[in-house]
Amino acid sequence: MMRYSVNIIIFLFSINLFSQNDLEALLGPASKNNLVSNTFKSTRIINNHSIELFDLGQLDVRIAHRFGQLNSGIYELYGLDQAKIRIGLEYGLTKNLMFGIGRSTYNKTFDSYLKYRILNQIKGPKNFPFSVVSFSNIAINSLKKSYLDYPFSGRLSFCNQLMVASKINRNLSIQIMPTWVHWNLVEYADEMNDIFLIGMGFRHLVSRSVSINAEYFFRFLDDNIDRYNNSFSIGIDIETGGHVFQLHFTNSLPMHESGFMTRTQSSWVEGGIHFGFNISREFNL
Repeated sequence: MMRYSVNIIIFLFSINLFSQNDLEALLGPASKNNLVSNTFKSTRIINNHSIELFDLGQLDVRIAHRFGQLNSGIYELYGLDQAKIRIGLEYGLTKNLMFGIGRSTYNKTFDSYLKYRILNQIKGPKNFPFSVVSFSNIAINSLKKSYLDYPFSGRLSFCNQLMVASKINRNLSIQIMPTWVHWNLVEYADEMNDIFLIGMGFRHLVSRSVSINAEYFFRFLDDNIDRYNNSFSIGIDIETGGHVFQLHFTNSLPMHESGFMTRTQSSWVEGGIHFGFNISREFNL
C-alpha cells in the first residue's frame, strides 16, 4: 500500500512538473529579455540621426529637400522657388555598424559618417532603460575659392556625437545628444573652431504609421550667438511600406551635421523658417 501511495505521489508530482514547464514554455517569451526596437521610424529624427541602424545588407537611398524661407514673400513663392537638396546612401555593414555618404548642393558639401551601436535598450528581468549609439562624421566644402593656395584641410569639418535614447512606451521616445563639432578653418577671426552642443529630440506616435517629431540643439560657449541661431525643427513622419516620408519645418538650411548644428542663420522668431522633406527608400541586398 505504501508503495502504491509513493507511486501516486510521484505521478502527481510529474504531472505538476510537466504542467509547470509547459506553462513556462507558454509564458517564457514575456519573461525573457527583449531588445527594444523601432524607437524611431527612421535613421533621422529630422536633421539629426536617431539611434536606428540598418541591419547587415540593408541599403537606404535618402533624398532631402530644404526650400527657402517662408517669409521670402510671394515673389519667391514663399521659398518654393529656392531649394537645396542632399542625396545620400546608407548601408548596414554589420548588425551594429552603419556607413553613409552624401552630397548636398549647400556649399557643394560632401559628407560621410560611421554610426555604431554601443548598447541596446532591454525590457525584461534584466531591464536596461536606454540605447547608446556613437556617431562620427566628416564634411568637405567643395566650393571654388578665389585663391589657389587655399588648403584642402581648411575645407574639412567634423562632428562627433553620442546618442542616448529611450523608448518610454509604445508612443513616446526621447533622445539626448551631447555633441562636439570642429571646423579646421573658420570664416571669421572671431569664430570658434570647436563648439560643444547638447541636442534633444522626441517622437510621439499618433497612429501606427504616423508620428510627430521634434529636435533642438543648444550651443555652449559659442561667441557667434548673434551671427548664428540654435537649430530647431518640428515635423511628422509617415511610413508607407518600404518608404518613410518626413515633412517638417526648420530654421536650418544645411543638411550635414556641422552645418545645421553651428551654421544655422535663420531665426524662427523672425520668420526664417524653411519647409522641407526627406524621402527614404530601403532595399535588402
